[in-house]
Amino acid sequence: MRYVLLSSVLLLTSCSSAPWVTGHTDSKCIREQMVSGANGNAHPFSAAAEFCAAAIRKENKGHGRLLDVRDDMTLQAMAENPDYNTTGLSFVPRNSKTKIPGGIRNINID
Repeated sequence: MRYVLLSSVLLLTSCSSAPWVTGHTDSKCIREQMVSGANGNAHPFSAAAEFCAAAIRKENKGHGRLLDVRDDMTLQAMAENPDYNTTGLSFVPRNSKTKIPGGIRNINID
């Protein structure tokens, strides 16, 4: 019985859309698109961010939201730099007081 309860809890958390449970954050989406992209073709930062923003709009029935990459300081710097963010896509500002996705700031090793 104990194993049935444990597996039920794990199953429910895997279906959750909460980024601190699933690990699916805006940063992760952008990184995946920058590395592998669609059909194995890597995208630059701005195209990757646009792809993730479009996916969010699709999931939210046409309603978008600001991408939040504060858990990845490298991506946050790219979002703030017009040389990388060539489309001018809006992001949650670095000094925002809202909860950081994933709950903990990731350490970037480049």
